[in-house]
Amino acid sequence: MSRQKFCVVCMKWGTMYGNEYVNMLHRAVSDHLQVDHDFICITDNFEGLDSGIKCRPLDFPQMAQSNWEYGKFPKVLMFDRRIVEGYDAALFLDLDIMVTGDLTPLLKIVRDKGGLYLMPKFRGLLWRMIPAAFWDLVPGFMNQVTRGNSSVVGFVPSEQFHLYDDFDAAKHHNEYGNDQNYVSKLAYKRKCYPKNWCIGLVHLVPYWPFGLIFKTYRKLPDRPKIVIFHGRPNPDELVNDDIGYWSIGRRHAYGGIGWVADYLQKYGS
Repeated sequence: MSRQKFCVVCMKWGTMYGNEYVNMLHRAVSDHLQVDHDFICITDNFEGLDSGIKCRPLDFPQMAQSNWEYGKFPKVLMFDRRIVEGYDAALFLDLDIMVTGDLTPLLKIVRDKGGLYLMPKFRGLLWRMIPAAFWDLVPGFMNQVTRGNSSVVGFVPSEQFHLYDDFDAAKHHNEYGNDQNYVSKLAYKRKCYPKNWCIGLVHLVPYWPFGLIFKTYRKLPDRPKIVIFHGRPNPDELVNDDIGYWSIGRRHAYGGIGWVADYLQKYGS
């Protein structure tokens, strides 16, 4: 892998996430990716970013900025040849994640097999209840019963330029609703990463009332390489027990999470 070119891409616009989130992701990726790579941030604000980050302007005239937040379609800029051309494999990461394991396999599987990999998003509760070890044996079947989540996207850039070149806001915004549906449908050789490589914090918390008794979420998970924070609570709310009781849907928990606090201390400003 050392002779090939790899990049990690993230995106930030507006004020929901400060530049400290970009810097934190950059530092965590540097610790967890065992190949030479460029770290690229597509952004409308270059100020305060670490010197090792390659900044690219967020230029997305295909859609009115008032519609950017609904559907997150500016994320198709990850497929813009002006940004990722020349790289053998690319990995896109949202800012609301924590890197908890080696990221090298996420690029290696793309390099070896081609196509585009997303974080799996299962269509129903029945599929979500099936253990990851089963899905590891039948990845083709898993691809049939999942949709893609664009919080994590691995791809061969030269195979996916059409996702940016052919994007038509007037047509695709109404037809697909959001970027991940658009990418899942139109990407070349769309697949999903193994189930437990990338998971949401929500899936570490048992359903009520068991989450108040079995606090498994307080232990750093072994298998996931990435943990995604979808909305509240934010990582900085989990540094101690001041948060009290919190919930994500029907999953209820109490107090802070030590490995989250350690992560923020290590990689944060």
